[in-house]
Amino acid sequence: MEESSTNNIIAYLKSQSRNKIVFYRTDIPQIKAVDIGKVLTRAIYNFKDENKLSQKVTDEINKILNDSITEHNTYGKILAIENIGILMEPELKQDFVRILENFSINNVFFLKVTGEIDDNHIYFQTKEKGIKINIKHLSYILL
Repeated sequence: MEESSTNNIIAYLKSQSRNKIVFYRTDIPQIKAVDIGKVLTRAIYNFKDENKLSQKVTDEINKILNDSITEHNTYGKILAIENIGILMEPELKQDFVRILENFSINNVFFLKVTGEIDDNHIYFQTKEKGIKINIKHLSYILL
């Protein structure tokens, strides 16, 4: 990643925004993203009671994300994730925007994206065939 990207992140973090979200496409040196899809799949593999599945998944996501917060020399407390597809699974009934909100207030939330982003939406997969997520009320930077 270029020095200018690092400077952009630092300038963004100084803006005192409510949320601190960094969407990025290519790996950032010294930032190791947690593969949330792989870790969450492993954690919920043996869940049996479908009536309580949504709450158990929420609890697991919170545990995984809290355990994944690290201290970065330049950016402070960070959380970095990738492979977010599992969070979009309808049967898990997760509110992706709420996850972004909750974990980007006290941490810099780095999210590796593979889909498209415009001013108000992130598209999981593609704009034409993907899931459209409204992010217009969140503060973020796109690298």
